[in-house]
Amino acid sequence: MKNRVMILFSAGVVLVLAAASFYVGDRLPAGARVPIHWNAAGQIDGYAGKWAGLMIAPVMALVTSLLFLLVTVAEPKQDNLAKSRALMLVVWIGTLCVAGVVEFSQVGTVLGWAVPVATLIVGGMGLFFLILGNQLSKSRPMYMVGIRTPWTLADPDIWIATHRLGGKLMMVAGLVWMVAAACGWVGIFAAPVLVGVMMLSALVPVVYSYLLWRRRTQRG
Repeated sequence: MKNRVMILFSAGVVLVLAAASFYVGDRLPAGARVPIHWNAAGQIDGYAGKWAGLMIAPVMALVTSLLFLLVTVAEPKQDNLAKSRALMLVVWIGTLCVAGVVEFSQVGTVLGWAVPVATLIVGGMGLFFLILGNQLSKSRPMYMVGIRTPWTLADPDIWIATHRLGGKLMMVAGLVWMVAAACGWVGIFAAPVLVGVMMLSALVPVVYSYLLWRRRTQRG
């Protein structure tokens, strides 16, 4: 799988995030603290020193990019990885966008902007799940990306059927998250429901893959 474009893109994202962090951090007092965590209601419940906090997003982007680069190199089934390139790109770019959201939330809050952090995160993650689910249904068997259960790895047909179901469920979960963000339903009471919807979209395909494998085994 060719990675040159994504390497350059990732390097650009890391540099932009780092530059923004240094620009803002250099203008803050020595003892300033920046937010590093928000609760389900969008309220800040965690702080860190300015440099430690502002470096979270650039480091996150750098580490995840290196991890995805390693995955693309180490994946034994390179042919199937090439056929599932869109899925890999969605996950890779999505994680970089998450780092960007973290940076924007921190910098915006420090500068006094009215950043709707909870809405931004829920809506952004919903969009990510929606796009990811669309590509997940088109993926081919791989060892390092996808719904990797013993049963999907044992049979290409089970892999395809499981990922088609998983992709549809993830798209539904993503739509639920986006609707919740659009309606402002992102408070502390909504969090368990949103998390539950996403967990179901992840767990149901795992059970489904086992049931498919068991049915095929019983049929000999």
